[in-house]
Amino acid sequence: MMEIRDPIHGPIDVSAAEKAVIEHPLVQRLRRIRQLGFSESTFPGATHTRFLHSLGTMHLAGRAFDAVAHDLSFVSAADLARSRATLRLAALLHDLGHPPFSHSGEALLPRFSELKMPSWEEEDRPLTHEEMSNVLLMRSSIKDVIHSAFANDGVDPLHVALVLSHKVKTDDPFRFGGLTILPLLQQLVVGELDVDRMDYLSRDSYFTGVAYGRFEQDWLLSNLGAHQVGDRMCLALDSRALFAFEDFLLSRYHMFAMVYSHHRTMAYQYMLARFLAEGGNDVRMPGDLTTFAQCDDDWLVSKMRHSEDQWARRIVEQRPLVLALEAWEDDAIALTKVRKALESDLPNACYWLDESIEVSRYDPTLRTPSSETPPLMIRVSHRATRQKVLPIGDCTDLFTRPSGKRHVLRLYCDEADMTKVEGALDRALPTLRGKDRG
Repeated sequence: MMEIRDPIHGPIDVSAAEKAVIEHPLVQRLRRIRQLGFSESTFPGATHTRFLHSLGTMHLAGRAFDAVAHDLSFVSAADLARSRATLRLAALLHDLGHPPFSHSGEALLPRFSELKMPSWEEEDRPLTHEEMSNVLLMRSSIKDVIHSAFANDGVDPLHVALVLSHKVKTDDPFRFGGLTILPLLQQLVVGELDVDRMDYLSRDSYFTGVAYGRFEQDWLLSNLGAHQVGDRMCLALDSRALFAFEDFLLSRYHMFAMVYSHHRTMAYQYMLARFLAEGGNDVRMPGDLTTFAQCDDDWLVSKMRHSEDQWARRIVEQRPLVLALEAWEDDAIALTKVRKALESDLPNACYWLDESIEVSRYDPTLRTPSSETPPLMIRVSHRATRQKVLPIGDCTDLFTRPSGKRHVLRLYCDEADMTKVEGALDRALPTLRGKDRG
C-alpha cells in the first residue's frame, strides 16, 4: 500500500495494483494536461493537472462505494471487493483520453475512421474525450497492465470501460441474484451526483482561489445509498441531504458562470478553436495509440509556437481578443437582434460567443426502469408514515426554475478595433452599453 498526499483530500491510499496502473505512461501523461486549460490566464493559481484530479476522483469513488455498500447485502464480499476495485479504477482512468488543454482541445482528438471502430457505428467525426478514454482502455497497452496487476482481483479493463460508457457491449459482470449494480456504479462516476464533479468542484475552487465550488461533501457522501428500480440498483440520497444536493448543483452552476466560462478564458478557447479549424490534420492528434502519451500541453504549444497562423500567434504571445460587450438574458436577445447589422457595419472586426449556462443537464421526466440512465432517487422519511422513494425531479424545483438556465452572448474584438466597435454598439444599442459585465 502506498500513500499520496493531496491538498484537497489529505492522504490517499493507493494499492500496489493501482500503483502499477498509475505508473503507466498514459496516466503519467495527465501530469502534463492542465485541468482547466486556459483558466490560468485569468486565475494564476489554476495550474493543477488532470493527474491530480484523477487521483482525487479515485479516492472519492472508494468512499462513495463504501457508503452505498450497506444497501448491497445480496452481493458477496468477494464481488463487493471486485466491484469496488473496478469503480476506483474507472474513476482513476475516466479522463485518460483528455486532449491537450482539456476541454478546449477536444477537436484535436482522432476521428473514428482513423481508429477503425466499426462496432461503434459512429459518423466520421473526432472522438469525445470520454470515447477516447474507452478506446485507450480497450486497445492500448494499459489494458495489459490492468490484466496483470489485478490478476487476483477479477478486474477486467473491459468492465472498467463498461462503467464509464453505455456504448461498451459485453455481458453484465455486475449482476448478482437477478439484480444488477452496474447503473449504480455508472452513476457514481458519471451522474448527477458523481465523484468526478465532487472532486473537480472542490479542487478547482481551491486552485482558482474562489469560494463558488465549495459544498458539503462529507454530508452528501454519508447520506448516499442504493435503491432498487426494477432489476437495477440505482443511486439514492437521503432527503435530509436534499438541500446540500441543491447547494452542490448551484456550486457547479456558479463555477461555470464565474470560472469555467469567464470571458477571458473563453476568448482563448475561441482562438484555439479557430487555429484548430484552420490547421486541419497538421494539428490533430495521431490515430496511432502508441504515440498518444506524447501529446500533452507542451506538444500543442510547440505546434503553435512554430505556426504562422494568426490565432496561434495570439495565444503564444498572450494577446487574447478583448471583450467589447457581455449581454445576459433579455439583453442577449436584444444584442442578437442587431448582430447581423453589426457584422455588416464592422466586417472582420466582431467575434461572437453564444453560450447557455445551466444548473443541470438532468431531465426530471427521466424515471422509467427502461431508461438508459436512471434518475437520482431521494429517500423521503416521515415519522408518521413509511419511507417513500421518489425521483429527484419530484423533490426539488431547482431543475425547472426560470433561472436554472441563463443565456449569455459575448462580443469580442481586437484591442485596436475597440473604439470603432464601441461606436457601432452605441449607435445600435444605446440602452445596453452601460450593462456590460466584465
